[in-house]
Amino acid sequence: MAMGHGSIMVGKSYRTPGDEVRTVQSIENDEVIYRAACGASPTMIARTDERKCSLAEFAAEVEAEVSPGV
Repeated sequence: MAMGHGSIMVGKSYRTPGDEVRTVQSIENDEVIYRAACGASPTMIARTDERKCSLAEFAAEVEAEVSPGV
């Protein structure tokens, strides 16, 4: 289920249905810059470079906010 645009905040992390965790780096002009991470355990986490997408697209792709370090 998509999240509301107003729920997306800088510094917060959000999980996708595919179990990717996206941490929001910045939001400017309705564009989100984020880093994604995925992996089975903290020692196997793969992190991406910064990615960019519209706020609407980001909100549609994530399903829940997650705690730091998750």
